[in-house]
Amino acid sequence: MQSGSLRPRVTSLLAAGAAAAAALSLTGCGLFGKSWDVKMEVTGSSAVNISYSFSGDTDETVSGRSLPWSHAQNVGYGFNQVGVAHAPTGTVCRIYVDGKLKAEQKKPDSHGTVSCFVNLQD
Repeated sequence: MQSGSLRPRVTSLLAAGAAAAAALSLTGCGLFGKSWDVKMEVTGSSAVNISYSFSGDTDETVSGRSLPWSHAQNVGYGFNQVGVAHAPTGTVCRIYVDGKLKAEQKKPDSHGTVSCFVNLQD
């Protein structure tokens, strides 16, 4: 066998292996595995700072946002959370998964925080 004909085969095998590895790594974020439609919402009557993250994403903060607020995303496995620190009375958080209410907090905890989280698993 000539070395010139071996190079395309090795390149093809490496490309196929890289594609398989990429596909396996993406199954956890919903691209090839199970996924859910997640909607987070915060209701109340004032402007607040909202921190949230969808599974697989980094934490985001929305500052001085007038309520109500909501954000939706299709996600894979993992934790989804939304919270308001120093939440005024009447602030409520909710997380819906595929249209069904999965988490709700209607009054601040002992630290003055309203927060909700959902861990999505198969």
